[in-house]
Amino acid sequence: DLDLFILFSSRVGVMGNPGQANHASANAFLDQLAGHRRALGLPGQAIAWGAWSEIGEAAEQKDRIERQRSALGGRWFTPQQGIRALDRLVRQDVTTSVVMAMDWSVFEEAVDDRPAFLEDLLSSIAEEGADAGVSAEDLLSRLASANSEERDDLLVTFLQQELQAVLRLPSAPAPTVGFFDLGMDSLMAVELRNRLNRAFSGQCKVSNTVVFDYPEIQALARHIGDELGEIDFEATSQTRSAPEPQARSAPEPQARQAPEPQRPAQPEPEPRPEARSVPEPQPTPQIKQAPRRQSDVEPGQERIAIVGMACRFPGAPDLPSYWRQLKAGAEAVTDGRLDEGPWSGVIGDPTAPEATNRRGGFVEGLDQFDAKFFGIQPIEARKMDPRQRMLLETSWHALEDAGIDPGLLKGTRASVFAGLGSSEYRDLIAAAGQDDSYLGTAASVAIGRIAFSFGFMGPAVPLDMTCAASLVAVHQAAASLRQREVDLALAGGVHAILSPPVMRFMREYGMLSRTGLCRTFDADADGFVRGEGCGIVILKRLKDAEADGDRIWGVIQGSAVNQNGAAAALTVPNGTAQERLYEEALAQASIAPRDLDYLEVHGTGSELGDPIEVRAASAVYGRERAAERPLLLGTVKTNIGHLESAAGAAGLIKVLLAMRHGVIPKHLHFRKPNPHIDWDELPVRVTAEETTWPPAPNRQPTAGISAFGISGTNAHLLVEGYKAQIGEAGQNGVQRSPAGSAQHVPIHLPRSLENGELENGGIKPRGVRLLPLSGKSSNALKELAGRYLGWLDEHAADIASDVSVGMSFLADMSWTAAIGRSHFEYRAGVVFKDVPTLTEGLTQVSAGDGIAKSQRPERPAFVYSGEAGDWSGKGQALYESEPVARTVLERCDAALREERAISLLDATSGKTRSADDPLLMQASAYAFQCAVTALWSSLGISPGLICASGVGEVAAAQAAGMFDLETGALLAAKRGELTANDGEECAPGDVESYLEGVSLAPVQVPLLDGMSGRMIQPGTAPDRSTWSAGVFRSPESSEALANSADLGERTILEVGPDSKSGHVRSAARVYEAGLALDFSGLFAGEA
Repeated sequence: DLDLFILFSSRVGVMGNPGQANHASANAFLDQLAGHRRALGLPGQAIAWGAWSEIGEAAEQKDRIERQRSALGGRWFTPQQGIRALDRLVRQDVTTSVVMAMDWSVFEEAVDDRPAFLEDLLSSIAEEGADAGVSAEDLLSRLASANSEERDDLLVTFLQQELQAVLRLPSAPAPTVGFFDLGMDSLMAVELRNRLNRAFSGQCKVSNTVVFDYPEIQALARHIGDELGEIDFEATSQTRSAPEPQARSAPEPQARQAPEPQRPAQPEPEPRPEARSVPEPQPTPQIKQAPRRQSDVEPGQERIAIVGMACRFPGAPDLPSYWRQLKAGAEAVTDGRLDEGPWSGVIGDPTAPEATNRRGGFVEGLDQFDAKFFGIQPIEARKMDPRQRMLLETSWHALEDAGIDPGLLKGTRASVFAGLGSSEYRDLIAAAGQDDSYLGTAASVAIGRIAFSFGFMGPAVPLDMTCAASLVAVHQAAASLRQREVDLALAGGVHAILSPPVMRFMREYGMLSRTGLCRTFDADADGFVRGEGCGIVILKRLKDAEADGDRIWGVIQGSAVNQNGAAAALTVPNGTAQERLYEEALAQASIAPRDLDYLEVHGTGSELGDPIEVRAASAVYGRERAAERPLLLGTVKTNIGHLESAAGAAGLIKVLLAMRHGVIPKHLHFRKPNPHIDWDELPVRVTAEETTWPPAPNRQPTAGISAFGISGTNAHLLVEGYKAQIGEAGQNGVQRSPAGSAQHVPIHLPRSLENGELENGGIKPRGVRLLPLSGKSSNALKELAGRYLGWLDEHAADIASDVSVGMSFLADMSWTAAIGRSHFEYRAGVVFKDVPTLTEGLTQVSAGDGIAKSQRPERPAFVYSGEAGDWSGKGQALYESEPVARTVLERCDAALREERAISLLDATSGKTRSADDPLLMQASAYAFQCAVTALWSSLGISPGLICASGVGEVAAAQAAGMFDLETGALLAAKRGELTANDGEECAPGDVESYLEGVSLAPVQVPLLDGMSGRMIQPGTAPDRSTWSAGVFRSPESSEALANSADLGERTILEVGPDSKSGHVRSAARVYEAGLALDFSGLFAGEA
């Protein structure tokens, strides 16, 4: 049970040293040992140290070895610097690393026989020196002339550079990783703040707390961009004309990760939770509030939609398994926990002598938690109450069920309301003789951790109201939404049964069933069986949910909370209080009591409590009720036990699933009716068998859910089905998932084309789709693909029953996976046109080996092919199915018709052959390259660099902003005309004379000059004669262009007719490379 296992080795084990082979091998063994422990799932970390200045063997021999060390570039670091490096490495948790102070330029000159891996290190250092990043003055100059998108990119790059320097990182950090997750401390925060204030002196001043207020690069870049506003570069230059000398601190030792040792093959541990979303989130600013929607509805009458939900209950780790369990009438209460774990001394220990300590409704894997998924260190996770872990996992899954990317909620008025009682985990910690971790067991921290993990900035409220807690949480969340305090709320409850003393108290108080069964309403009822679990629902105002196209499980029509008051005793139910509770909820809901179809009762199997609850419900809901339509009663406690703080959430989720399927599950263990209830006189009936939900003309199905706490708190919720989706079944009897209302996806044109007409008529349905999958590990990604395969099997008959309906269903699936999921580092883009191709792609991913982790590359290089080629087939497909491409092609066609009396669209449709007309062929190539560029723009992908040859030079220049779309079309046609007359090489005089009437604007994107090989930087206009000569030179292949441009590790997007894959397939590859896509572009113009 070690938290850390750290080995101190020497840098000699990595770099070697003449005459010290034995010393090197011994230290190399320590590195291998750390790797071996990691492979076994144990902590292990080896740090190879260089020379410390005041302690250690090297310091003792300093006088003897100093000359030799200095000649080889070796330097000393202080103990303070070493401790800081140790702290940083422990936080980063790398397996092997080297910490040493070196002058690498001296080392490179002095040592010829170097380890091979150092060559990469030395070359990277040389590149860092050659490209020292963006200077502050150059940054401000470029920011002054950049558009908003370019400003964001420049600021992100600059902040990456500054953070890398402050943290002494070997490479630039990702824009969305938290500063403090990278090892930043308060001193480093001050250093970063000072560097930023020097960089932006005269333009803005960042506050002392800016690093804490905006603790990631993306958020800080947006904040600084807002603060900068319009930049007065001349004024800034004057303030920098006489800079004061800055004191420079001694260099820190650099901690670099050593090559990983070879490890024995071991399967990766299965993560929890399974990465179901599996959507890199598009980051939002740290505090970015969506505009508040105005409402003409009185707050008290505002309906609340349940747009998502998730559960982890006994025998049911998710919603589908929960429904299967209920539908089968299965009981999940067991005699001891069924999974292996450290259960000694814990409730559920199968070897416990007391039956009540064994018996319960237990969730599987309570001791498991994927801490890394949530960025929590193992040492902290072990001190966390399992309830905190379940809340995090279930909240994530509930947002996924709602089709909401958690990353998009960062900084918004999202909130959390959750019920949870006192921590039983604290009792286990005390019994083990360990100190309690307040952060791990406090209820407020459990809820606050959800808000922290997801970036919510609305209220985070824990509620300790025992068995009523989760329904009170839903009530409070609904009230907060009605008052427009928040825009989205997570609500529910969680419970874990762990403590023998708590179990002993309940047993002695007479609450627990001696028979180990919850027999609510039965004559033999003798109490309840304890259970554990977590249930979360996602709430929004109904009008907002409908406007956003959310899938709606049900609608909260009313709710109420009250207290028993001066009842017979503190823990005795009060029937009068319950009647008032129902009346208050009905008044808010505007529902007639007789219209309530079903009541999910509190029903704990109490000889006293059950009759009181039935009589109170009958007194209110029995009014004017027809005898042939009794109030139906039941409780899920007979299936999974009493989940206490999560009991109300379990009942609510059961009701919503029952409404969706049109079936009320069987209420178990009801054989002999409780004689203290007047069954013959009261208009109620227990659903002792599976019951079809009673049909009701002209209204939605309605149900109530009750939860009463031992403290005297009473809570009641009234929910209604949504738009008669009850019981909607597919061809094979499997219930179809509810779907939200259709939402029109807008068509976004690039800024350069926004002044044109946008036509969407006659667009054909897209025949190819992209399903983006991602996870935080390769195993998680493969498991996700496997779950999609299982989902396809379950719905195969429905999908296949109608081709058009089936493809629409799969398009909705792709939309949700793209827009409603977070996108992590391990990615796969499955391109499909039907179920067989989707199945084939998913099978390949699920069986794939060595799935690589995607990087966060720079903006891609666009390479425009110089070959005109034949665009007719591909061009026609783009024209017919992509409204963005159609707009570009129609504008080019109009320009050519007016000036040249030729039709681009006739060539596209096959009415004329472009191959017979060089002028038309090259104009077509230009138009389609511009169309593809516009398509990439609609996906949020713009070039970071452009290179081209031949006719591709014209499309590249238009993409770089040198001239408008129509001018380019005419120039491409002229090129076709001249090359047809004179061959591929044209007379420069003819070209220049034609270009005299064309205005060439400064480029907005770095553009490689095809003739000189020089990169034309943004804000610079190209030389007219040089550029024109390049336009009319012989074309090069795209591969040759990419090689000549020295694009480094940029992603290369080829724009030409010889592209090896279609647009959607290219988008899949870009996604897999790690670039952030605006997936709405793949659905533009659809609903």
